[in-house]
Amino acid sequence: MTMHRAIRRHYGALFRAIATVALLVVSLAQCGDNTAVTVDVATLEVTPATAIVQGGGTLTLGVRARDASGSPIAAPVLRWSTSDNTIATVSAAGVITAAAPGTARIAVSSMGKSAIATIIVAPRPVASLLITPSQTSVLVSRTTQLSAQTLDATGTLLTGRTITWSSSDVTVARVDGAGIVTGVAPGAATIIATSEGRSAQSAVTVTLPPVQSITISPTRDTLAVTGGRQFTAVVRSAEGTVLTGRTIAWSSTNVAVAIVSATGAVTALTPGTATITATSEGRSASATLVVLARLASAVIVTPGVASLIAGTTLALATQITDDAGNVLSGRPVTFSSEAPAVASVSTAGVVTALTPGTTRIVVSSEGKTGFSTIQVVPVPVATLELTPTTAALLIGETVPLAATTRSLTGAVLTGRIIEWRTGAPNVATVSSSGAVTAIAPGTAIILATVEGVSATASISVRQPPVTSVVITPPTGDITVGQQLQLTATPRGTGGTILTNRVITWSSSNEQVAFVSSTGLAVGVRAGTAILTATSEGVSASITITVR
Repeated sequence: MTMHRAIRRHYGALFRAIATVALLVVSLAQCGDNTAVTVDVATLEVTPATAIVQGGGTLTLGVRARDASGSPIAAPVLRWSTSDNTIATVSAAGVITAAAPGTARIAVSSMGKSAIATIIVAPRPVASLLITPSQTSVLVSRTTQLSAQTLDATGTLLTGRTITWSSSDVTVARVDGAGIVTGVAPGAATIIATSEGRSAQSAVTVTLPPVQSITISPTRDTLAVTGGRQFTAVVRSAEGTVLTGRTIAWSSTNVAVAIVSATGAVTALTPGTATITATSEGRSASATLVVLARLASAVIVTPGVASLIAGTTLALATQITDDAGNVLSGRPVTFSSEAPAVASVSTAGVVTALTPGTTRIVVSSEGKTGFSTIQVVPVPVATLELTPTTAALLIGETVPLAATTRSLTGAVLTGRIIEWRTGAPNVATVSSSGAVTAIAPGTAIILATVEGVSATASISVRQPPVTSVVITPPTGDITVGQQLQLTATPRGTGGTILTNRVITWSSSNEQVAFVSSTGLAVGVRAGTAILTATSEGVSASITITVR
């Protein structure tokens, strides 16, 4: 019985398992193609694991997914991501697009498994350079700017690339690292821009700066017959730069009077006037040449020395002589002052004195000079006025005296030094600026002197008046025969104590109390008396009681 139950349990379980399998088969058959079986991904591999892609390029990554048995899994569900989409992006199909130079990590994952591909984005190589301008010209010592652009194979502009510059002939043109070309000498040179093995060229022609102006020296000259003079000419560019090595042509408008060589050497032939001209590249300058039978040897100026008061004038006389001392008339003369602020001179030789000082008047004729030394002195002081001419001061007070100097015409003269003196320094003093200070009662005469001219002012000094008298002690109480010393103090305005003043004493009743001239009070008999001290009409009193 026990064995029968065991057999029945065994086969019952078997039958139930078979039935379950059969039911599953039927269910799968009913579902047909609409049901998929999900298989777990055990490993995931991306290829290539490392790749270099040029900027702008693309790359499709491959992925192999396997199950636990190592069998490939077809069409697994994949998720893609990038560590830096500014460097490289990835599509849902695993297509990498290179954006900018750098390194990005591309991750792919499926069912908890993942793989990483390292993508290095390399800069696009330079395929060509574009240099502008392709040809240009520049003057010697001037500069011009060239620019170069780097392009890829598609003609797209590439930025941030290093460009080096060079010149085929640095004796003609130099170029710096910024493409600035400097003209060195006339000629032609090729400027080359190079980047990553690619290059472009610009043809540069260097020429000399044109002559803009020409100056000739001297601009005017005088020669005797058979005499000679070397003239010079300087040519300059528009900026004023001196240009060397230029051809200069010389000519004379009157070859009968003077001729000029190819180097500017002039020879005087006969008396007259000729214009000497220097020409270079269409620019010219001229000088006037006067040829005389005899030349000036000396210029005599009269007077040779003179002293003028400022504001006055003096006409100079001139005389031109030759080697033999003969006077030459009609010769041109020029006048100039070495110190025009001191004295000026007109074209006619009239000197005007302006400010004190010394100058020389230079007189020139035909290369010879003479001189007249002019000393300009100030306009002399004719009168001196003091204001005020009288003043009354109290001791300690100060009054300023003003001094006015005038010329003979009455014009006020400034800048003169005044000397001040006091006739009674114990009464009043005077400073160098004319400030008078009262010292003691009396009268002082203040004397001002300038350039020998004097003026005076009378200063009277008196003591400050007494405005009050103070007696101490303010009261008195004495016995018959007793003495009491009283003191009277005169005071001025503001209570200032005044010294050396006369004080008189008096008693209203000398039968009761007597007071001496020094303020000593004496009791005579019992009673009351008023004692008074007076100074300059101002009094004070106290009451004395005698017991």
